Amino acid sequence: MNKQYLPYLAAILFAFLIIAPGVAAAKDITYTNVGVNDTKKMIEEDSVFILDVRTPDEFHAAHIKGAVLIPVASLKNPPGEPVLPYEELLANRTNDQLLPKCNAKILVYCKTGTRSVNASKILVNAGYKNVNNMEDGIKAWIDAGYPVESSFVDELDCVDKPVKTALNAKISNILCYLEKGNDAKAIEKIGTFNDFVNETKAEGRLDSAQADYLIHESTVHLKDLI
Repeated sequence: MNKQYLPYLAAILFAFLIIAPGVAAAKDITYTNVGVNDTKKMIEEDSVFILDVRTPDEFHAAHIKGAVLIPVASLKNPPGEPVLPYEELLANRTNDQLLPKCNAKILVYCKTGTRSVNASKILVNAGYKNVNNMEDGIKAWIDAGYPVESSFVDELDCVDKPVKTALNAKISNILCYLEKGNDAKAIEKIGTFNDFVNETKAEGRLDSAQADYLIHESTVHLKDLI
């Protein structure tokens, strides 16, 4: 080899030695895609922080038990729902007290797996080292027969306890059919739920805003998971 090229080769090697560790480190810190079956095992066997990155209305309609809500984005053209301010979105809340430490195992999910990818990237870029993205979202989770919770009835603080109990019983019935994969029956029970809401409103036990909210949640967000 011609000795005149040695300084150039040495310079290239030196640059590589400086850059290579950084490239390797960047490749090491990423997120992992997991299917719903592996997600179920992870929740049952590991200590995992479950992060729901949908909107509040979607979350309250149905979510995985133990999940914490930090939205990643507003819905496009939300049907009667407010656009979420930036301050409430994940990109501005990576230091939020709701989130665990950077080395904790985090499971991220949304409705179909698109928003959770964006959320996973945000977390990785913020320094979180063990981020897991649930592929295909909560719809796939429900289709696999795994359980979810609903909390939108309990969001109505001023509704009397007997009405809440009756409403929650009907929601539990809907979720039961969803988990069994009986979509037709679930849709039928959503109709029954809405009829009950309207009857209760006619009796003066729900006001118009409360009834509209309940029907919106069941018809728009709960039904959308079928």
